Formats: sequence, structure tokens, C-alpha cells
Amino acid sequence: MESLLSSVDPERIYQHILKTEGEKHPLHSPEWMEVCADYILGEFESYGFRANAHEFKVEGFDYTFRNIEASTTGDGPEFLIVSHYDTGRHAPGANDNGSAIAVMLEAARIISLSESSAAIRFISFNLEELNPLRTQKVEELALAYEIRDKSGRYTSWDTSKVMERFSNLHTKFAMTAASYAEATAQAIAELDEELTSSERKYLEGIQTLSEGITPTNWPGKTVLMGSSAWVRDALQRGQQVKGVLNLETMGYTSDRKHSQQFPPGMSPDMFEIYGTNPDMLTGNFLFTLRDLNSKGLAEQFCTQCRHESVQLPYACLQTDITYEQAAHGMRDILRSDHAPFWRENIPALLLTDGANFRYPYYHTHADTIDKLDFDFLAKICKAVVATAHSF
Repeated sequence: MESLLSSVDPERIYQHILKTEGEKHPLHSPEWMEVCADYILGEFESYGFRANAHEFKVEGFDYTFRNIEASTTGDGPEFLIVSHYDTGRHAPGANDNGSAIAVMLEAARIISLSESSAAIRFISFNLEELNPLRTQKVEELALAYEIRDKSGRYTSWDTSKVMERFSNLHTKFAMTAASYAEATAQAIAELDEELTSSERKYLEGIQTLSEGITPTNWPGKTVLMGSSAWVRDALQRGQQVKGVLNLETMGYTSDRKHSQQFPPGMSPDMFEIYGTNPDMLTGNFLFTLRDLNSKGLAEQFCTQCRHESVQLPYACLQTDITYEQAAHGMRDILRSDHAPFWRENIPALLLTDGANFRYPYYHTHADTIDKLDFDFLAKICKAVVATAHSF
């Protein structure tokens, strides 16, 4: 194991991000999305793995999407190391989610050098960020009511402020409302006289699009399309998964005080920490987020983080939450590809730098390679490799 961990190469991690950086959006840059998928597939094949595309469709959208996966030759229930490769609009995606793609690929290379008989599968999911049909309809509404222009910019400063208020209100109401449509209606009522006629009509259109979406079923309806499709198909064919490491937006660190914030429903006293300040206000550690079923996996991962050859600072959630409890109390904890696994009671960890709760360039033009900490990413890769071999 020591020789394997010493083989982790930060330069290779850097080169993977360099080669995959760029907007990868199903509506605005599908060609670069496919180039990235081909790159991941080619890397898997170069390591000697059995690689393939898991294809899936989005209802009402005429396009065949691909999750890219590869596996070792081991037998038994599989251990999964996963990431996603799509981005938000205009975002180069060096951190979200190039950092995770790169760690996954370097972990795959290192594992290909070992003689382990473990059954390990690597998957890079598509459409983590959005449902393309829903996004297309929202963009059409925004253009029709002159909320945004063709470049996706708000047409006025007042509108941008109102829509930010709406987003914050919707997030709050969505955890307790029976549906997203109800949460949207509550947010509209709260804003009331702040809204122009066009803004109200736009939000009423969003309300119509939100019918049938609930606090527990939105993964797979609004976001997390590729991972939801993969989990559904895996269960149908009887595939067994013993654990999942979900790599997500993980390459940014900061030694500045108050560089770390917390999602609603979470606080420092809910975490076991290693190598960072007790107040957890300095963004120099990896969040390790688990549910009730993932306690053993989290303990194993944290053990590997403390290994002499790794020394990765972390904060590991200690609260035994279920998927339902997370949906109604910590919605932000479900915003990545581990959520469909949690919903099926499959052990999975979300490994992240905190995304928008730390990273100031999240989903912006400035999410570029120069912002990332490659020593930190190398330590994450070592912890991932060690956990895959030991769990």
C-alpha cells in the first residue's frame, strides 16, 4: 500500500483538469460534454480496465446521454468511486467537477497498478447539474418574460435582486412544503408587491413546471439525472454495491479565517475533525458527509485520512440521518450523486470542499485551474485509494 500511495502524482491530476476544463452543458456546449466523456473513457481504457458507456434518456428530451464507467475484474459486491463531468452554464468547471474527475482518474490509474482482487467500479455521471428539458423550459420562460437575455444574464439589477430573494425563499420553503410547486407559491406570496407583472408571470410558470416535484423525489427530476438512471438500472439487474465514494467539487482550500460557511441545518458541533481548527471556520479540510447507513464507510475513510502517508484534514459528519431526514432538514446535503444511493440505503459518502459554502468561484466563469490546491487533491486521492482497498 505504501508504494501505491507514493505513486499518486499531483502532476497527472493537474493535467487531467487542464485537458477537461471548459463548459460542458447539454444545451449550450454538448459537443465539449461529449469530448470530455471520450477523454474519460480513453483514460480508463489506457489503464487496462473494461470500460463502457451506460446510456440513458431524459423523458421528453431527444438525446442519448452517457455515464462513463470502468471496472476491475474482482468478484462480489462492488465498491464505487464516482464523479460527474457536466458543468453549469458558462462555468469552466475546474473545481466543479474537474477536481473530482482528476482524482477519480488518478485513483483508477493507481488501482490498476495493484494486484488487489477487490471489485471496484469507477463511474463519471452526466447531468448531475440539471435536467435539460426542465432547464430548457425555464430558459424559454426567462426569455419570454424578459427576465434574462440570450446569454443568461438578468435584464436588470432589480430583477437580479428579486430572483436571488426568490431562490433563498424557495430553498427555505422547499424543505417543509408538500411540493416544489407549493414552495414556489409560498415564495411568490412572500415577495408579493416586490414583483413586477413579468416577474410574477415568470415565477408562476416555474410553479407550473414544479408540479409533482417533492422534497424527496427531486433528485432524478431536476438534477442528478445520470446517477439516478444508473442506480435504477443497477437495481433492476440485481447489481450489488457495498459502498460509494462520491467525489464532488473538492480542490479549493483557504487559510483565511471565516472562509468556511455551513449549509442550513448544519453546525461545527455535528462533526468529528482532524487537522483543522475546532471552529471549522477556516476552509482547509475535506467535508466527509454520511448518512445512517454509511457510518462504517466513513470510519474507514477517516482512518485512511489519518494514515502517516496521507495526513488529510477532514471534518466528518457524526449525525445519524436518514435520506428522509436530510430531505426535510438538510436539503443541501443531497445536492450530489450520492443522493440516489442514500435513497436506496446504499452506503455512500459525499467528499467535498463545501462547494458554494467555501468556494467563491462556484458556478462562475472564474472556476479555473489556477484556484486549486493540488497537494490537497493528491492527499484526497491517496485516501480514496486506501479506502477502496480496505473497505
